[in-house]
Amino acid sequence: MLVLDSAAVSTRGPRPDNQDSAVGGPLLVAIADGVGGNVGGAVASSLVATWLAPLAVGAPGDGAEDPVRVVASANERIRAAYTERPRLRTMATTLTAVHADAEGLVLLHIGDSRGYLLADGELRQVSTDHTLVQALIDAGSLTPAEAKVHPQRSAVYAALHGADDDVAALDVIRLDAHPGDRVMVCSDGLSDVVPADVIAGLLGTGSPAEAAATLRDAALAGPPTDNITVVVADVRSIEGPLPLRLCTVGAASELREETAEALEADWPGPVPIGLVQHRPH
Repeated sequence: MLVLDSAAVSTRGPRPDNQDSAVGGPLLVAIADGVGGNVGGAVASSLVATWLAPLAVGAPGDGAEDPVRVVASANERIRAAYTERPRLRTMATTLTAVHADAEGLVLLHIGDSRGYLLADGELRQVSTDHTLVQALIDAGSLTPAEAKVHPQRSAVYAALHGADDDVAALDVIRLDAHPGDRVMVCSDGLSDVVPADVIAGLLGTGSPAEAAATLRDAALAGPPTDNITVVVADVRSIEGPLPLRLCTVGAASELREETAEALEADWPGPVPIGLVQHRPH
């Protein structure tokens, strides 16, 4: 079976707070980029990343839940959280995740965070931005160069914000990935600043932890415009028990009280104590 050997980094960059959250484990890597002002965006991203965390250490074929159902459940928690706490009403989050199951790897994506696959030295973006400018590019009404300076280049038309039809917009794509490949999920704080050819060169260097740190540093030198979160994972094949290791970064490792309050008693099952590593950001 395929597993993901991952490392994650996150920094607030020039922003006063970090609204990105990321999680990485042997069966899942995910980035959620929150929006909503004040603490709302951070709570939304943290809630979704925390809700997905059990998938990262579950066992395929042993009762593991359908990841789409888990995303739908997390989206319901967003709605419940802002219904109970009006100050969170504007919160929402993107989500880009790669999940390892019994058949290989699958991408789950909504919003404008990015997923990439590096195979045989070639970088391929496996997610499609759910943005106005990308829709205009696809329609032939805008060039990629024009999109970079478009006044609405940050306008996202799909995200998780608690609406009934949010998950219908979720892209679910089976990836052609093999042992030795490398995957990355990142917030737009990286992809908006660092060109694709530079990402390709840096992503393939060193260990996942070294590559993630190098990419973060490249975005910080950009100069940065947003929070920067990067999760890099090597695709490996193993037999036997899973390596039980989970890391969280960004708001998911910072807003524990807010996230616990929003989740309340509906947490889908605790991650065993000692498995979670809150990485410095």
